[in-house]
Amino acid sequence: MTGVWGTRLGRAAVVFGLMMALVAPAAAQAPQKGPDALTPPPVVDPKKVETTPVTPGAPAASTFAPDELTLSPVPVLTISGSSSWEDAYDKLVEAVRKADTELKRLGLTQAGQVFVMYNTSDDRGFDYEVQVPFSGTTTQKPAEPMKLGGSFAGKVLRFVHTGSFGDMDNTYEQIANYLDEKNVEQNDLYIERYRTDLLTASPEALEIEILVPLP
Repeated sequence: MTGVWGTRLGRAAVVFGLMMALVAPAAAQAPQKGPDALTPPPVVDPKKVETTPVTPGAPAASTFAPDELTLSPVPVLTISGSSSWEDAYDKLVEAVRKADTELKRLGLTQAGQVFVMYNTSDDRGFDYEVQVPFSGTTTQKPAEPMKLGGSFAGKVLRFVHTGSFGDMDNTYEQIANYLDEKNVEQNDLYIERYRTDLLTASPEALEIEILVPLP
């Protein structure tokens, strides 16, 4: 190889000079990339890219949208009592059982879903009235402290709780937030109407209407 280069040295020098003259401008315009150089992304013509228009979604429906209804009075057997929050469910079940026994003694028949009215409450517990609708007539008086009378009548907002009795605190908190948001005046009277039978249902699987009286 050295002999070949020796005989062509002059010609090679001329050729090399011409090549460098041609390559130098290109090299100046396109500098070599270092090992850490970034490759720019390809240019995309936006007119050639298919796009799908996005329709603004409707605001999420409130999970607490009550309906308004008017309650008509029905005859009920009422038993009053008080309870701590820890014993609330057991106390209500006991009251319904006593009312059911008393209705049978009086010759009356349960004729509707049980109401529970919460009159007053604090951190320690609450006062309640369990009201059991009935049909029939009697000349006897119920045993104390039970009494015969009529259920609440008037306009209410109806919310629905489905689940365990222990989770009702969360439901009531959401109701309170809803009433505040809508500026609904409320006199702290709440009525529950049990769609499930308190005497047979599991406390973990209840369906309860929570009725908020309107002024």
